[in-house]
Amino acid sequence: MRCPHEVVVTCDSSSENWSAATWDPCTGSMLSTYKHASALGHHSLQLLNDSYLIGSNATKPILHLWPLNSQTPVPNLRLSTPGRTTALACTPNGSYIVAAISEKIYVWQTCNGQLFNSFARHYQSITCLEFNKDGSCLASGAEDGLIFAWSLSQIASEKEAKPISSFSHHSLPVKDLYFGQVGSFGRLCSVSLDRSARIYDVYAGQLLLTLVFDVPLISVCMDIMENELFVGSSTGVVIKCNLRDPPRGIEHHVPLNGNDKITVYKGHEGSITALSVSVDCITLLSGSSDGMVHLWDIPSCQIILTLKHKAPIVSAFFATSFENFTANNLKPSLQVKPLQKVSDPGNKNTLIEIIRTNEDDSWILEFDSQVEASTTAASDSSANDYDFKREDALKEIQRLKKVNAEMYQYIAKNILESNETST
Repeated sequence: MRCPHEVVVTCDSSSENWSAATWDPCTGSMLSTYKHASALGHHSLQLLNDSYLIGSNATKPILHLWPLNSQTPVPNLRLSTPGRTTALACTPNGSYIVAAISEKIYVWQTCNGQLFNSFARHYQSITCLEFNKDGSCLASGAEDGLIFAWSLSQIASEKEAKPISSFSHHSLPVKDLYFGQVGSFGRLCSVSLDRSARIYDVYAGQLLLTLVFDVPLISVCMDIMENELFVGSSTGVVIKCNLRDPPRGIEHHVPLNGNDKITVYKGHEGSITALSVSVDCITLLSGSSDGMVHLWDIPSCQIILTLKHKAPIVSAFFATSFENFTANNLKPSLQVKPLQKVSDPGNKNTLIEIIRTNEDDSWILEFDSQVEASTTAASDSSANDYDFKREDALKEIQRLKKVNAEMYQYIAKNILESNETST
């Protein structure tokens, strides 16, 4: 691990000494712990922008929220949900919190706790939620084998929101989802107990590739360039597939033995519950039900560090090493308010608290001067652009006139003279 700008965030199912912890991926030393909460559920630990760590209680309808620089949860703030959360996701900027409760999805705005929407499209309990990297699209997978892709703008504003696309290719429960890093164009990967990993283009509604393995699959991730796909199995094996050389057909069987196009990482004794790749694409993180988190050197397939836990791993991932992890005084970039349990359709007035840096606020009152300055700048820019374009056009006209004259001289000298000679 050569990148010093990341930390490892983990949690196990015991919460005996702490609910979650951060680690140095270079040395394996524990950097901080987050305490005074119960065990967290699968697919429920998230960073809330660069300010907080949020996770859902495994047995109670409660979300726990810690400042990144504190062991204790935020005081005097209780985040209650309408039921026990089965999956949790937050937009990358922390503006929205989305929770799955059984087969229903709830959408809250973080800064005021308003419940924007709650809807159900799955037939069985939702197992995983995943936002793409710009937060514009949410994917949901469930025990019914269905996958839906949702537009955040629609589910936050329309009561009867319809999915962007839906996929029913899996025949058994979907266990994990992963969006690629290319913003709204990132590919969506899914794995299921039906032993298949599938890659989708959610906006085109198209299945791009199906990889069928010999073992049930529990977790999935890709590197930042989307060149390599990693899947974690129920047998403790991690498999890497090269996406730069995909099979010719849409569906391809991947045997674990005698296949030179895959790489197998063996070191766990339990199912692989979490996978993550460092930003430099050199280190692979794998968490398992055996209570171990291994950091692998991807090219050599060697374990370089092991983070031991006392219970099965429920979440583990690489995260940006934000300043708030080590700050004496937290500098939050967003406000978090108690969550509404029931939406209020009659309430049209929404109060949003905005956090600003310590700058002079007088410019807000100087609206006329702001508009005048912007208009003047735009006018000057437009005038300059016009002058440059006019000058370029005149130069082009002179060049074309010169070329036309040269062509005329050539025709007069060669073609006309040759015609007179032949006559």
